[in-house]
Amino acid sequence: MKEKVYSIDNYWDMTVIEGMADFKDNPCYFVNIFSENQNDWTDEYLLTLLPEDILILGKEVWKYWLYWLATSKETKIPHPHDYADQRKNKSFENLLSVDQNPEEYIKAEHNYQNQIVFNDYLQSNSPTMKAKGLFSGKIDGTETFVEWLDEVPLL
Repeated sequence: MKEKVYSIDNYWDMTVIEGMADFKDNPCYFVNIFSENQNDWTDEYLLTLLPEDILILGKEVWKYWLYWLATSKETKIPHPHDYADQRKNKSFENLLSVDQNPEEYIKAEHNYQNQIVFNDYLQSNSPTMKAKGLFSGKIDGTETFVEWLDEVPLL
């Protein structure tokens, strides 16, 4: 059964590395397993179930990413990773005081805070399943689907 993919957060050479998708109609975060023996990505993924509130945050982070891609040249807001690096050294108020575009920095800060909560959830919750994933559709996470096969519960 093809399931909905909410985001493709990382990919390499057309291999989906990580993102959010349904697994048996339950939202999860998936991460590709890298094979040291083959020195390549596999078609197997570790799946971490996501509660509704964390899924909503993940969708907001994804929505901001698409917004940033579409507007970054005109808004001049740093890449989300660069913004996070800046926030490690400066307060939001400090960043806001030196910028000419406070509305965009407020959006960037909101995304930054969402990403912190999302990442904290993933770090504190282990994957519960391993499965092979066959992805179809667009690699950008829009109109993308996955078929999960050979799932194995993790202890």
